[in-house]
Amino acid sequence: MPSSTPPPSSPPFFEREHQQLDAQLHAHLLDVIGGDFAAALRRLIDWRGALVRHIEIENTQLLPHVPEGARWAARVYLVEHDRIALLADEYLEKVRAAAAHPAQGEQQRREAILALVDGAHALRHVIEHHHEREHTALAHELPAPLQEAAWATR
Repeated sequence: MPSSTPPPSSPPFFEREHQQLDAQLHAHLLDVIGGDFAAALRRLIDWRGALVRHIEIENTQLLPHVPEGARWAARVYLVEHDRIALLADEYLEKVRAAAAHPAQGEQQRREAILALVDGAHALRHVIEHHHEREHTALAHELPAPLQEAAWATR
């Protein structure tokens, strides 16, 4: 008979960090939907800075400690971090362009909003899968005190 015991929960550090990043990106997207491209740009720049710090902590303080036999090697996370950073930078340039050249008329404004929402899609998709990988594997494979110490530095 299968066990009804749920799998052990991971320490909350990755989830907390990811929720904070997700909330910032969500606020940015609400600005996009509202057509406030200047505010959207400011929020995205703030989010991008937080993302840089987040990735730096993972790359320097956590990934060097991925154990042998881990579900995914540290290089998988490093490659995903590079991909996320590239997509974030590409999207940031789209938002910069929208903020620098305000739409003329309601139809053009709506088109610009839709283009940015579409532009964020790939970034959000990669982030979602990356976070899931970290929640299901990495958070369980690294010692909780190591995670706590790493995230305390941010």
